Amino acid sequence: MKSKWIWYYGDFEIYHSLKMQTRREEYDYHFPPFWKLDDCWHNVKFKKEVELDKPTQITVYAKGKGYVEIDSRLNSNAFEKVITVPEGRHTINIYVSEVDSLPCAYVEGDVIVSDESWLVSHYGKGWVNAGASNDYTDKNDNPQEFKFCYEEIVPVSKKSVDGGVFYDFGKETFAKLSFDRLEESIDIFYGESEKEALDIENTYLRVLTTDIKEQPCRAFRYLYIKGDESKYSFKAYYEYLPLEHKGTFKCSDELINRIWDTSVYTLHLNSREFFLDGIKRDRWVWSGDAYQSYLVSRYVFFDENIIKRTILALRGKDPVEKHINTILDYSFYWIMSVYDYYEMTADVEFIKRIYPKMKSLMDFCLSRLDENGFESKVDDDWIFIDWADMDKTGAVCAEQMLLLRSLETMTVCSRLLGIDSDYEKHEKALKERINKHFWNDEKGAYIDSFESGRNNVSRHANIFALLFGYADEAQREKIVKNVLLNENVAHIKTPYFKFYELEAMCSVGNLDVITQQMKSYWGGMLGFGATSFWEEYNPEKAYDEQYEMYADKFGKSFCHAWGASPVYLIGKYYMGVTPVSAGYENFEVRPNLGGLDWFEGTVPIKDGIVSVKIKDGVVEVTASKDGGTLVWNGERYLLEKGITKRIALS
Repeated sequence: MKSKWIWYYGDFEIYHSLKMQTRREEYDYHFPPFWKLDDCWHNVKFKKEVELDKPTQITVYAKGKGYVEIDSRLNSNAFEKVITVPEGRHTINIYVSEVDSLPCAYVEGDVIVSDESWLVSHYGKGWVNAGASNDYTDKNDNPQEFKFCYEEIVPVSKKSVDGGVFYDFGKETFAKLSFDRLEESIDIFYGESEKEALDIENTYLRVLTTDIKEQPCRAFRYLYIKGDESKYSFKAYYEYLPLEHKGTFKCSDELINRIWDTSVYTLHLNSREFFLDGIKRDRWVWSGDAYQSYLVSRYVFFDENIIKRTILALRGKDPVEKHINTILDYSFYWIMSVYDYYEMTADVEFIKRIYPKMKSLMDFCLSRLDENGFESKVDDDWIFIDWADMDKTGAVCAEQMLLLRSLETMTVCSRLLGIDSDYEKHEKALKERINKHFWNDEKGAYIDSFESGRNNVSRHANIFALLFGYADEAQREKIVKNVLLNENVAHIKTPYFKFYELEAMCSVGNLDVITQQMKSYWGGMLGFGATSFWEEYNPEKAYDEQYEMYADKFGKSFCHAWGASPVYLIGKYYMGVTPVSAGYENFEVRPNLGGLDWFEGTVPIKDGIVSVKIKDGVVEVTASKDGGTLVWNGERYLLEKGITKRIALS
């Protein structure tokens, strides 16, 4: 039996989120988040009932102060001491307090070990099963410090510039600097672009007049160190999460191959304690950004743990006082993400654990409906949707689409757990209200807002209507014609909503168009020398005009997780692998060349891998587990574990 460090369930994630989200830097000061930061419980009690047919020994380790109690008998100073537990039935209690960090415990023994079967209380209402991780199974591990891997990296070039040295590391990275020699103070300027590193008045990340030898991890490709190079020497260490790259893709178009590889690298850079928005500026956990990362990561890493960590960190603790990240849509994405995770993993236990927080968040959302039964801005709520010109007066259509999708999620999860709810009643009523107030026959589309009277049409709500199946067949045809293919409707300019726009186009079968859009949009960034994908890209601007955002000369992130969506589009719509039932117990493979001459790749699924190839006039699919069906030219072919199914293209 293997011991694990244990803690109050969800507190590992909340604690590390607290640490991480207070690290943001702007210029030479720290910039904390503008929302409530929850903290872990600092005083907890662990409990385990055991029944022994003979005596056994345990040793208890803890991060924090406290004691061990067996059958109400106090074992003072018992941490890291051998304790004999006699035969018979016993209750073991471990009390741990840790004021400044995460209280946790570890029980080592031949029979009794610490794991998720232990109960834990924060002295509030009731007990829950403890939290634990397979990453912390040794008594010398420290759950108060998050585990990363490190790799030394070296610059590909350097040159002297105006009393300092300019270093180019060849590509975007996230690394710490370690100075083994620093004989006098220096100035350090980090840049995702050459211009940013050298514009010392406006460099976003900088450390001025420092003699600190260990500099924390920061994002950069370029370094400009102002000082005498003979007075210092340093090494750079890339910090990363050791995620396995299970998804692969190669095709006949080398630009698409570069887009795939760069997308994977972008996502990996932003896969840390949690899925981040970007590694340079915010380094915060944003629910909308994370939602896309969950879906993209399914097609390359298929790592369940980082998804669960991010979901738990974002939700924090009850009571709910604000929308997640203060954004209406981000609360809805959080609820939606729980079902998407279940679809991926069939992890009912996680749904059971998180459902009470799903309910309390949905109750909060429903408590704020306006007189028309719509979710609207209250007080200092933020209606985001996208960085776009949109009519956000009163109730916004795109928000109601997301609320409806969240209600559907609540209905499904309630049924899954056998819980009675009235969410389905709310769904039906809301869908009727959306069509009554937001569908505009004259425009042949959903409008942003009915309250303003402007009847403005943007792409966003209409994209959701297609993706979520809220438009009937006649409405779908009108939306494709009047919105998606209408040049007079303002174009999407962020990779964030390009994700949804291109998926909507994939869902109506326009893969050849998608291939060209990926080459134009993401290929455009590569044409400017990008080594990771950006927060925002305007093809109409020159490279030197791309840096600015948020009224900040170098405010734009050149490594943003939401730029990685080509991985998702290629995995789901080109290689065509999707679950039919939770945990891929049944799945389909619907490959589509999308205008490419050939492609081959692998898609990770729960407990397996699917290999897909279209090359030399043949479709080949191999799955490492049963339950799959290849769909090709309207015909369905059963996939058997380990046996390659080959179908001629003609």
